[in-house]
Amino acid sequence: MFSRRWIINYILIFLIVLFTYIGNRFDVETGYQPQQSVTSLKPESIGTMEIQTADAKLILRREEDGWMLESPIRWPANDGDVERLLGITSVKTDSRLAAEEIDLETLGLQFPKASLRLNETLVLFGDTNNIGARRYTMVGSTVYLLPDMLLPFMSQGLTGIVDQSLLPRRFELSALKLPGHEIIRDANNTWRLIDAKGIGQEQIAKLVDNWQNLQALRVKPFSAEKIPQQKITTRLADGRNHDFFVMSIDPEIVIANPQISLQYHFPADLYYQLISLRTDETSG
Repeated sequence: MFSRRWIINYILIFLIVLFTYIGNRFDVETGYQPQQSVTSLKPESIGTMEIQTADAKLILRREEDGWMLESPIRWPANDGDVERLLGITSVKTDSRLAAEEIDLETLGLQFPKASLRLNETLVLFGDTNNIGARRYTMVGSTVYLLPDMLLPFMSQGLTGIVDQSLLPRRFELSALKLPGHEIIRDANNTWRLIDAKGIGQEQIAKLVDNWQNLQALRVKPFSAEKIPQQKITTRLADGRNHDFFVMSIDPEIVIANPQISLQYHFPADLYYQLISLRTDETSG
């Protein structure tokens, strides 16, 4: 005779087969929604981006050498930060609902806190859900519940997405005039000092590299209330001059770019890597 365990196993198998048959035969909905991407966009296909928050509107465009801010200033954007925003195109979730089935006002989507336009696709950001700190996000006619990662970043505005180097690499630099020193690029594409001795080539090249690659600790709107301590002039390969103001050296270095009304904050110990050169050093 079969034991009780075997009888139970046979009953379970029978029930599984029966329910599977019923589900297939009558197309029973289980209520589970498989995960899907919130958009059909591919990051590489996106050429324009528009960010709208309560405080600002930013317009960006993809160019050959990276993303460029078009408004409110024309200046290189931080490509890494832009890619972070583009990541929303491939976010997957099973938490979704047709917009027509819910009251958008109760989710903060009737008057969204921010919007992100990728080409022609508009993404709206509403309130957060009380559980799990996820945000109601609408794309087209569908509302999703997504991790709340992008809105805090977008709310930083211009200072959160602009390139954080003083003079981004896409600008071809040909000369840098510091207080007491002038550095030029010679015919051999080598950086050298004019009328100065006792400073190593490595230190000179490192300072120029810092101007084009070193990332500021933070970027803030330019405060023109203080009087600049020094002026630094850069000359580009196309002949244009670009002036920067040294606003502070201690407790931190603050270098302002009045043309785009932004100022860049660096640690105070970078004085000899950004503003001046040591005559007793032969390396950076």
